[in-house]
Amino acid sequence: MSIVTSLPSVPVLADYVSREELAKELKVTTRTLDKWAWLRNGPVKIKIGSRCYYHRADVNAWIEAQRHRAQEAA
Repeated sequence: MSIVTSLPSVPVLADYVSREELAKELKVTTRTLDKWAWLRNGPVKIKIGSRCYYHRADVNAWIEAQRHRAQEAA
């Protein structure tokens, strides 16, 4: 006899935001995110199928890097 315990259901992408969600949060367009990705100076993204996602920790690290660059330039 086996005992099955149910674990709380956590969505697989709980720590990720979509391209559209991130654009809204940063107050930029999705096209700007695409341009940053093309120039390789935006937050790290992953692609699942045809959709792009950003891990919140990667976005926060990228924002911190932008802050440090701004402080160095000042």
